Amino acid sequence: MASQKFDGMIKQIALIGICLFLSGTNHLRAQSNSTKRPVTVMSFNIHAGYGTDGTFDLLKIGNQFREAQPDIVCLQEVDRRTRRSQGKDLTLELANITGFHSFFGKAIPHDGGDYGLAILSKYPILEAKVHSLPSDGIAESRIALEVMIHIQGIYKIRIVNVHLDHSNKEVNRSQIRCLDSKFRDEFPTILAGDFNQTMDDKGMQQLTKVWNLSMTDDAFTYPSNNPNIKIDYLMAYPRNKWKVENAQVLKDSRASDHLPIIATFSLL
Repeated sequence: MASQKFDGMIKQIALIGICLFLSGTNHLRAQSNSTKRPVTVMSFNIHAGYGTDGTFDLLKIGNQFREAQPDIVCLQEVDRRTRRSQGKDLTLELANITGFHSFFGKAIPHDGGDYGLAILSKYPILEAKVHSLPSDGIAESRIALEVMIHIQGIYKIRIVNVHLDHSNKEVNRSQIRCLDSKFRDEFPTILAGDFNQTMDDKGMQQLTKVWNLSMTDDAFTYPSNNPNIKIDYLMAYPRNKWKVENAQVLKDSRASDHLPIIATFSLL
């Protein structure tokens, strides 16, 4: 009799264990599904804080962020304590306006300060690196700013921000090849920036064969007062792991000579 009771207790314990296991499995599935949360990224060449009216005004740029509500912002033509930008650190100023985490990547010394790229993020920036890009030794030095970001404390993505050469087409293409070679791996990556190149260029065509481009060719971004070319882009890799939920050029912006672009990506 005691043996039967003992066997019954064992069965009950086993049943409870199975239920707890299944419950835990369902929880893990739910947690896994939460990693699918989309991330919204903006790219914006801010022209060192100068709008189309020629005035220095960071609030106009900050207003663009508030209206668009991005999770991550990639900025080009960013000054740090230059004379032309009134000695302000534009990255920190915009981070204070938005309440975002931030990182500045220096490309060159300029006008008593520094000039380069910046990334702002709603989520913590875990790591940041500045990579030099190929140059002819004559034109302005260019960089890629790479950051690792923890989305909601659940999963990590890599963001790469660039502003490529505009003066030499071959240098521009070599920079594109460098980016593709360096960042085309299996780690989820979003590449953003001012590429200073249109989609009819063979370098861009080759890049977008393997990267998931967010917008069509007619999404013009420059100049902001009469846009007629597209040189600003958002794209993701691996191509088959990202879905572009929506993307747009933000029209009627007077905050810079470029129009900001924004896209929402889902990691599949």
